[in-house]
Order: sequence, then structure tokens, then C-alpha cells
Amino acid sequence: MSSIKDDFHDLQIKHWKSMYTATLKQEVGKPNNKITEPDQDSKPLIRKVSKMLRDNKNMEKYYEPRAVSIGLLHHGRDKFSLAEGHKLKLAELFITENGIDEFGLRSKIKTKIEGLKQCYPANDVMRVNINDESLASMFLIDGFALLHYICYASLGKLNDLKKIGMDVEAFSQDLFFLENQIPYEVLDDIMISATKGGANMRNLIDKFINQTVRDIRGSSLTSPSPTSTSTSTSISPQQQQPPPAHLLQLLRYRLVGDHDHHETGEKTKTGKRVGRVNDLKSAGIHLKSGREGSLRDNVSFASHWITGTLTLPCIVFNDSTTPKLLNLIAFEMCPDFQNDSQVITSYIFFLNSLIHQVEDITELRKAHVLIINNNNDNAVAGSDEEVARLFKEIGSSVLDSVPEAYLEVKELIQKHCEKKWKSWTAYAFNNRFSGPWTLFAFAAATALLVISFSSRLGTPLNLSAK
Repeated sequence: MSSIKDDFHDLQIKHWKSMYTATLKQEVGKPNNKITEPDQDSKPLIRKVSKMLRDNKNMEKYYEPRAVSIGLLHHGRDKFSLAEGHKLKLAELFITENGIDEFGLRSKIKTKIEGLKQCYPANDVMRVNINDESLASMFLIDGFALLHYICYASLGKLNDLKKIGMDVEAFSQDLFFLENQIPYEVLDDIMISATKGGANMRNLIDKFINQTVRDIRGSSLTSPSPTSTSTSTSISPQQQQPPPAHLLQLLRYRLVGDHDHHETGEKTKTGKRVGRVNDLKSAGIHLKSGREGSLRDNVSFASHWITGTLTLPCIVFNDSTTPKLLNLIAFEMCPDFQNDSQVITSYIFFLNSLIHQVEDITELRKAHVLIINNNNDNAVAGSDEEVARLFKEIGSSVLDSVPEAYLEVKELIQKHCEKKWKSWTAYAFNNRFSGPWTLFAFAAATALLVISFSSRLGTPLNLSAK
């Protein structure tokens, strides 16, 4: 009896493989089904990165998938033909290990296919020109492969995937590209259908996303994310984010925090500017790294008697994190991004306003606001000079389209700098008393002057303890 069941399962796997291979070879030129325009009140579309961002040739590498195509936008491209075999292998492993009813699940996806098409711009669906049967297969193969990779990454079993010839590092990077997304609804349906460990998959996704946040922030999460979609969390429905449109949006939820509609600035520019990092340093303003909490909450300024403290969230720049940050910016800049709070874009451009020269990057790194390389010897952001160049390219791409942000913080910094005596005092201490011995000598000389002045008035200063 069991052998008959195994034979039937093998036939199912062969059916998936033959159908998916036929999709890649035969879809071009076929007439497409009718496409309805997406509902404008629906989730943000999975779309191409804006031409404004892609026009910079140095930036294109951060938006173009390198090893694998996931979803509709790059489906069928010869560039990703090798990865298609890897995806099929991952899908086969996932089906076997998780007790998936392939045919039942495929029927369910087919009933939703019109709605899933509306997750992409209509012209992209027409351009790829794929029929509903093949589209359902594509969604499931990609969903199986994606979930299998995430589960293995969370369980520390990625070496098992290397054995089938996968470039796991490239796969990990590609799955957070804006153009490489599938509707999260597909992943939900797959997890619901899994008879083995389906409930635990949500916890594994949470673990995977939390690890990605740690990679970006250079910090550790000590408690479950308040935006977790896992059923194991005890957050009230009012505190939870709506279901994500895709994996990239889920990552953004975790980075930004649970209250997404937070004003980081105004929609109109006000001319408020802060100086470069070294100018702030000359005015007695010190940088402090805020590693915990969301990107939204960690920008603040406190003015003290002479000095000031600018607290900024810590960000890691390396080959893994830089593409994720830039694709999050691309997502926030989409025309249908349903939020007036471009938190990640605003923060990166706030940093950009502080950076004029390589020395500014150096100061940010010394304060642990920027972490460069993060022990990654092959990182693209391998030096202060390269990170400074990256910020310059980001600024030249979209600076004029970013709303003014963190106005309250900028106003506080400006008020601090307008008090010239603070700047003069800070300058004196920074330039005249840079070492501990010169500062000690200054204090001793000041004490002698006070004693001398006091004795001349005939009231000797009693320095002895009572």
C-alpha cells in the first residue's frame, strides 16, 4: 500500500516538473487571458523599480536579481535558467517534507488567479504573457522554493542546500529585491495546506526576518517583534500591521515598528538644514548610536550646557544589507505605496545630509552609527570612501523627490548651533584641550588664578575639607 502511495507521489512531482518546464519554453507568444485593472485600494503592487532609480548605472546592480527569479517580473529569462532547476529541487523537497496536497493547493490558487494577477501592474502581466494554468504553477513552485529556503536558513541547515549546487548567499539577497516578490497570500495558502509543521513555519519566517533585521541594524532583538505575524504572539489586533503584500514589506514592518503612520517630517521643504558631521562636532555635538528600537523612533537630539547629543539608529553597510536597504527605499517610493511615512527613505537621506566628505563617514563609523563590512571580507561597502560614494549616488538619484524629514530634530540642532558661546567653548575644548594633560593643566591654571584673585581680596580661599 505504501509503495502505491509513493509511486503516486513521484508521479505528482514529475507532473510539476514537466508542467513548469513547459511553461518556460512555450509561453512566449501565446494569447493572454483578460486582465482586469487592480483595485486602487488594494495592497501596493509588485512592480519594477522606478526609472529614476534605475537610470544610475552604478545603482542598477542593487535592483537586478543576480541568481534567481521569483514571481512574475523576471519569469522565463534565460539569465535564471540554472536557478529554475534549483527551485524545482527545493519545491520537491518542500512537498515531501511538509505533506503538501499539491493538486488541492493548485486548485485553490487557480480560483484566486485573477486576484493574484492584480498584485502586479497589468502591463507587466501582459508582457510576460503567461496563461492562468502556468501562472498558478509558477506561484506554487516559487512559493515552495522560497519557504523551503527560509525554513532551512532559520534551522541552520543551509549547507544542505549547497549540496545541490545552490548559491545560497545570492538566493538570500535576491529574495528581498522589490522586483522579485510573490504575493504573501500565496505563502499563507501554502503554510495552511502543510500537514507537517505548517504552524511552525510562521515562527521560522519570524526568526528569518528577525535575523535579517539584526544584520541590518547590527543589534540583537531581545523580545518578539511587536509586528510579528506569528500566531504565537499576544499582540492585540489594533497593534498589528495589516497582512504584508510580500516578504519585502514584512521586513519593512519589522524595521519601522508597529505604528507605521508616524510623521518624520513634512511634505513641503522648509529649508532646515544641519551641517555635516564634522561641523556638528565643532559645535560640541556628539553622535550616539541607538541600536535598539525601530528606525522610526531612534532619531533624537538633546542639548546640554555646552555640548549636545545626536542619537541615530545604527545601520550596517555590506554586500548583504545595502541591496535590502535600497530596495526598501525603492518600495517606499512606489506610486501606490500606501503610507505617508517614508521612514527608511527619510532616515537614509537624513544621514546623507550629514555626509559631505569621507571624514564624515569616518566619524559616523567611530560612533557606531554606521558599521562597515561587519566582518564581511567581500563587502562592496569595504571602506569609508566606498560608503561615501554610495551615499553620493543615492543622493544624486532621488534627493529632490524626498520630503524634508526630522524637522523637529533639525530645529533643535539649529537652535543649539545658534548659541555662539556654546560653539566657541566647544571649539576651544576640541582644539586647545584635545588631550587629558592639556585639560588638566588648564584646570590647574584656573584654580591658581582663583586662589590668587581670592587672596588679593583678603579672603583666602579655604580648600580644606570640613
